[in-house]
Amino acid sequence: MKEKEIIEFIRKSVITRSKNIIAGIGDDTAVVKYTKNDYLLLTIDSIVENVHFKLNQATYYQIGKKAIAVNLSDIAAMGGIPLYILISIGLPEGEKETIGNLLNGFKYMAKRYKFEIIGGNLTKSNILFIDVCAVGKVEKKYLKLRNGAKEGDLIYVTGNLGASQIKKHLNIKPRIEESRFLVKNFPISAMIDISDGLSSDLITLSKESNVGFNIFLEKIPLSNEVKKISKTKEEEILHALNDGEDYELLFTIPEKYKNNIPEKINKTKITLIGEITKDREYKGIYKNREINITASGFDHFPILTS
Repeated sequence: MKEKEIIEFIRKSVITRSKNIIAGIGDDTAVVKYTKNDYLLLTIDSIVENVHFKLNQATYYQIGKKAIAVNLSDIAAMGGIPLYILISIGLPEGEKETIGNLLNGFKYMAKRYKFEIIGGNLTKSNILFIDVCAVGKVEKKYLKLRNGAKEGDLIYVTGNLGASQIKKHLNIKPRIEESRFLVKNFPISAMIDISDGLSSDLITLSKESNVGFNIFLEKIPLSNEVKKISKTKEEEILHALNDGEDYELLFTIPEKYKNNIPEKINKTKITLIGEITKDREYKGIYKNREINITASGFDHFPILTS
């Protein structure tokens, strides 16, 4: 099975009965009843040597920052803020310098995004891996899920997309502040973070919302790295659609708010790239041609064919 098929298999196999669970398997974080006004957000993510980073291409400081950032991006996608972090580390060796550099990455993120590191676990491992469990919260009125997109809603993304594997994946900037601005000022109908690639994550959001989409491929904002490594416009678009690990926000909003969405939040660009349609078809518009969009982003368990 492919990664999303595995997740769906697990989702159908695990039955949640508690009335305290607002959202379980299938969104960016789990959502649990917390206080009168707030929900609790819980998420966990891993980064693994030779899958998410290579030791000869990244510093331990960068690896520490990335391990935290991918979890904060999930909390941002729900409209929330981080509170606490627990960290489990598998280490090939226990050199003080290595651990210190990882810790410096963790501490930078804690200071920058105002959360506390409250515990974790250490184990010996043949490769370096880091599991992070993040706890956050969101006001009930600001909670955003993947399943709220409606026909006629417009589709937006933050930042630029594509070729993150060259540099950006080691300097992820979770869009916590941008998310908070959006949910406080606009009736965002659905939101997800772009971790597996625009094509895959937009289709995920659309399936959860039981809708389709048209995206205008020439409007997708491209990273500078994409432009450097691509020979044609078509190649640029493919990178932006499918590369993954952008960790930008993808969100939808009713069309009547189009003129109110700012071009930037802080210094982060906001770009209109498409619209939600009623039928469950996933279309890209390029030079007045319709192109079928498939979920071609990163997959941890791709089905290999000969």
